[in-house]
Amino acid sequence: MRKRVGVVGCGRWGAKHLIALQNMPDVVDCIVACDLDEVVLKSIQSESIQVHNNPKTLVDKFDLDAVVVVTPNQTHYSLGKQFLSQGVDVFLEKPMATTFDHASVLASAAVQEGSALKSGFLLRFHPCIEDAKSKIHGGKIGAIQSIHYRKKTTRKDDGVSHSLDSLAIHGVDLAEYLLNDQTPLRISEVLGTRTQSQLTLEYPNQVEIHIDVGWNASTDISELEIMGTDGRILIQLQNHNDFIIENEKIKTVSVNSNRTPLEGVLHDFLINNSPSTASSTGSILRTIRCIEIARSQLVTSGRSDTRELKR
Repeated sequence: MRKRVGVVGCGRWGAKHLIALQNMPDVVDCIVACDLDEVVLKSIQSESIQVHNNPKTLVDKFDLDAVVVVTPNQTHYSLGKQFLSQGVDVFLEKPMATTFDHASVLASAAVQEGSALKSGFLLRFHPCIEDAKSKIHGGKIGAIQSIHYRKKTTRKDDGVSHSLDSLAIHGVDLAEYLLNDQTPLRISEVLGTRTQSQLTLEYPNQVEIHIDVGWNASTDISELEIMGTDGRILIQLQNHNDFIIENEKIKTVSVNSNRTPLEGVLHDFLINNSPSTASSTGSILRTIRCIEIARSQLVTSGRSDTRELKR
């Protein structure tokens, strides 16, 4: 059944969600853009998108099946709770919430209401990452020794959001995905500030995850490097068509790219099939807990102490 979908928050990233939904006529019947800013709403020119300026009346007015929330991080919890109470499926851009306790409340509310609750970990749907995972599990680079996730952007920060919540969280989720839901043993290092941060996690079998993220960078860097005992994989994340495997020789691997990662994660949310590539509720909660601990340990002037993570 095709869905009636609302998008709340239609700025830079929310506008991309609107485009992605327009590219899914097989699953989307109606799109409603909702934003408090009338200027933003007036900038939406598509005749196929209706507009609305009040999140509280959005669901009932348009008889929606699902809502996608693309608002500032600190609003995700209250909006997610509201929409779940209205009985619709909810997609919350990451982080689902900025605390583990709030994320747990949302997860419980979704179960109670019988609604789907997903979060915006779109890199699981990156065609190169999906193909790389299958090759890793096929033994192409041996056992994983380390994963390096780098996301530096020249885009200016919003003055409120934390780089760990908005950017580093993708690296933690990718570790969960590539390591088959293994849980990190400890945070061995966290450095930086609200806008620039570096995080190192230790996993079982002496696997380390290195995450380096930030806004206001001089150049854009977006890449994933996976080091194995017998080689490595390098993915430039803006490239959805091919990636590099290096073992005895360097090889470029081409992949089929039928959907963008954003289209992939939204399509998965709307069809709500099982099993799913998307992050499970347990995985989302573990990732938010890890980021919350890292944020609490971050000190502007230096490095944190090693801290064991509770299982």
